Amino acid sequence: MARPKGTGNLQQERNGLWTVRIGINGRRISRSAGTPDRAQAERFLERLLRPLGLGRDRLPLAEAWHRYEMSPNRRDVARATMKSKRSTWMRFARWMEANHLEAGCLSEVTEEAVAEYLAELRCRHSATTYNNHVCTLREMFRLLAGPDAAFDPWAAVRLRAEDSVSRRELSLDELERLHAAAAEAGPEWRLLFATGLYTGLRLGDCCRLAWANIDLARQTIQVVPEKTRRHAHGRPVTIPIHPRLLAELKALAADASRHGQNYVNPAVAELYLNRNWELDDRLRRIFRRANIAMSVRMAGRSRRSVVASFHSLRHTFVSLSANAGVPLAAVQAIVGHTSTAMTRHYYHENERALRQAVSAIPTIGETLSKGAIFNMNRIANMAATGVEY
Repeated sequence: MARPKGTGNLQQERNGLWTVRIGINGRRISRSAGTPDRAQAERFLERLLRPLGLGRDRLPLAEAWHRYEMSPNRRDVARATMKSKRSTWMRFARWMEANHLEAGCLSEVTEEAVAEYLAELRCRHSATTYNNHVCTLREMFRLLAGPDAAFDPWAAVRLRAEDSVSRRELSLDELERLHAAAAEAGPEWRLLFATGLYTGLRLGDCCRLAWANIDLARQTIQVVPEKTRRHAHGRPVTIPIHPRLLAELKALAADASRHGQNYVNPAVAELYLNRNWELDDRLRRIFRRANIAMSVRMAGRSRRSVVASFHSLRHTFVSLSANAGVPLAAVQAIVGHTSTAMTRHYYHENERALRQAVSAIPTIGETLSKGAIFNMNRIANMAATGVEY
């Protein structure tokens, strides 16, 4: 009995085995089912067609994200990464609906439609954004289609050469202005910026920093960064507390204990956990008050490129430590850029080097001479002679 139109065909060869034939986007694909049994061949064909959105179980573009999200085979990524992937897919699905309404299913997306979409994307965005879109959509198509995919409209797409503008580190003068602006905004904002500068943690980790992560007796902070929390290689980073930040934390500890506060900076933690737009708005105000431009206009781009933000404090932490002669491995152990085993092993055996890395960060907000603020040679000598690597 013939199969319905658009669901593939079956043909029995002279050797008795069934061959499946599929027509997709003008291409003819043939595969052996490897069995003389018609019912098994039917099931083989359905398994081949299902992830492509063909056959009796066509996969509409509007339902593709849910299928991907529920797939046990997708990579486990952080919540923010998953949110970004969903945004990328929804943007592509909306574009397909507006420009190729006839292609309502995953299998009906052609190479020509992909090329047209990417041509628009290329004109408006940086190479980094373009490549992120390509990698996300390619990965989704291949996962949904499975290893036996008969057609991949993303196969011929090539990534662009990187032209991204990364966030820069801040100068000592900018740090002083930023400290003054944050202090003027309120004690919670001064504490937030101090935490970012003296720990090298990302914004989310600074906002969510809890007293349970802090050991005032050992003068250390240990936290699993949010970015790697859901990864298989998620690991804690241990950060010696800078003297300036330590003094502020000790002053807050007693009051926090009396009020049963879980977070070091509860006001900022509430804004972050509630995904409140006010957090980003207040940070932008502080940067404007400090007269630090956060973005620049790049030729050929419709959107301004971010060059300075709270994340610049992390860049500054690494840059100041490296310029002071602190071994790179010690800095990497603090910011969490090494393997799990290396991070833990390195801290226990080289705690002095890690403390030197944190001590290299200058004390901002005090009227000290430039030599007292930051003596690179002294710190470099301590790092070079105090620890063996």
